[in-house]
Amino acid sequence: MEDLLISAALQSNFYKKKLSNVNVREWSKIPLTTKQELRDADPYDLLGTAIQNIATYHETSGTTGKPSPSWFSFDDVDMEAKFTVESHLRLTEDDLVLNRFPFALAIPSFILYWACQLSRAAHIAASKSSLLTPHMRVIEIIERVQPTVITFIPAEAEIIGTLARSLNIPLPTKNLRCLVLGGEVVSPKRKKYIEALWGVPAFASFGSTETGGLFMTCHHGNYHMKNPIAKVEILDEEAQNVPLGEKGEFAISIAREGMPLLRYANGDMAEIREATSCTCGSSYPVLVHYGRKSDHIALKDRTLSLYELQDIVYSLPYVPMLWRAQVYPDQIKFHYQMFGMEKTEDMRLCLEGELRQHLGVDVSVNFTELVDEADLTSVPHYSKFHYVEHFTHVLV
Repeated sequence: MEDLLISAALQSNFYKKKLSNVNVREWSKIPLTTKQELRDADPYDLLGTAIQNIATYHETSGTTGKPSPSWFSFDDVDMEAKFTVESHLRLTEDDLVLNRFPFALAIPSFILYWACQLSRAAHIAASKSSLLTPHMRVIEIIERVQPTVITFIPAEAEIIGTLARSLNIPLPTKNLRCLVLGGEVVSPKRKKYIEALWGVPAFASFGSTETGGLFMTCHHGNYHMKNPIAKVEILDEEAQNVPLGEKGEFAISIAREGMPLLRYANGDMAEIREATSCTCGSSYPVLVHYGRKSDHIALKDRTLSLYELQDIVYSLPYVPMLWRAQVYPDQIKFHYQMFGMEKTEDMRLCLEGELRQHLGVDVSVNFTELVDEADLTSVPHYSKFHYVEHFTHVLV
């Protein structure tokens, strides 16, 4: 595996320069690749193959800084599709997939589209990034054509599911067999909440724009590390591997032809557990993804990851449609957007008490609108530009 990864990496000018004075036979001596290096690199230096072999180009969102590039070759496309089709998702020609992942530069939407092409499943592009498909339009499409699979960023699954239920639309809709979630951390309690909201199982996809799709959860919700061209390391602050079952910084190496990566540390926190920690029967170890290190919260006696915070929020008596935690030195302020239910002072006090008990710090809860609720129920009409207009009156 290491020979394969190094050989792939040395096809790019970026790694030829980076590793020019490195003994690559000693894996631990290979320096980590940072997000900043990818941001600063010439996109063409990151290419691992000729431009004639490239199928698509993508970029990260840039929410935490300058976007970084990502190239996918035609062979990469085939591998991404094959890996998705052969996951526990089990796409077939009998499926109709409504793809709500954004189609603007991000990679998850394309991976699901490629998988549909390979499996001959029918595909509906209902991109989150398009003005043509606001939330109500998506609900109308779901009711009208009854897809078997819907892909969502988890927050979109919660918004659209909550909105549908507020309109008395029964979930699951006819024919729906599962959801595919990607692009955000999905803790066990969050997964369970979304599954209860929609009434079907939810699979989660883990990866990034830079790496492509890496792992898909099994029926028990675990990421088994069975990607044949990827190597995962969990590292401490000195870039040394931590023991199995301990949390550390996530580093991924992948022999993707379009843009190979060696020991890429993207700022996420993760843990590797024995395969036996899952009862699905897979012999591959389990990856637990805790989210970005920058999203961790320092409490009095411990540090809490986004994964762990989600498990608290989604286990409370009242779960919001959307939420945000603002962390101050002496307090955490939770902003909750409840939709389709009455917001009472008793509800607020209940949530504050539960959160204080779980977190051990001062907590306040505020009911607010994180997204405009009027926009959720509107269906704006967008059309092509009209070059000819007809009038019934005489121009004088």
